[in-house]
Amino acid sequence: VPTMLKMMTESDHFNTTDLSRMRYFIVGGEALPLGVINTWHDKGVKIRQGYGLTEVGPNLTSLHQDHVERKIGSIGLPNFYTEIKLKTAKGKEANPNEIGELCLSGPLVTPGYWDNEKATNEAIQEGWFHTGDLAKMDEEGFLYIVDRIKCMFISGGENVYPAEVERVLRQMPEIDEAAVVGVDDSQWGEVGKAYLTASNGRMPTKDLIKAYCAKHLAKFKVPKHIVWLDEMPKNDSGKIDRKKLKV
Repeated sequence: VPTMLKMMTESDHFNTTDLSRMRYFIVGGEALPLGVINTWHDKGVKIRQGYGLTEVGPNLTSLHQDHVERKIGSIGLPNFYTEIKLKTAKGKEANPNEIGELCLSGPLVTPGYWDNEKATNEAIQEGWFHTGDLAKMDEEGFLYIVDRIKCMFISGGENVYPAEVERVLRQMPEIDEAAVVGVDDSQWGEVGKAYLTASNGRMPTKDLIKAYCAKHLAKFKVPKHIVWLDEMPKNDSGKIDRKKLKV
């Protein structure tokens, strides 16, 4: 998972270890920051990203290492026996580069959740499993995960995808990890609250962070609140535990 690869790059042995026999890593679980991908590429090790989930798979898409630099950040193309479509909020199939919910079909799909007919009927509709993940597909059919539907929030009537904001925040060399959640706001309905950890103890001012975000994001996407953490909460699989941040 991405946390493992990131921790390896931070090891004192990373720059001195001979990895010339390592062809590539297969990575999944959550999005891998582009900076970590580039660090491994500079080391001569390709990153092969993919996508999967327990109910359908688990391995459903794969980005071949030959495409990793041309399609950096993509989860690749569908694997065998996997049918994919992206469904917009209006129920229509998404156009190229239009965001929609990732829906899956094929013999890999679970028949349902054990003793939970309600959850089964919500997830599987007309033969398609609704993943709860928002994605887009380019003109060549390569898929990109945008965010989880439940992570998206609406600020001033506009959709904000935390993953996009987090990618910008992580581009600042002073920021190590970033997680953005939507919180209530009396004026805009919801605004972003960014939880951050610092690289090497360096903490840029909140004004500097917001100014950097404003250069790369629309104004309504810039986090209103910024909180520094000594350590980001993680679950057992190494992913950031957003439920703890929302408490």
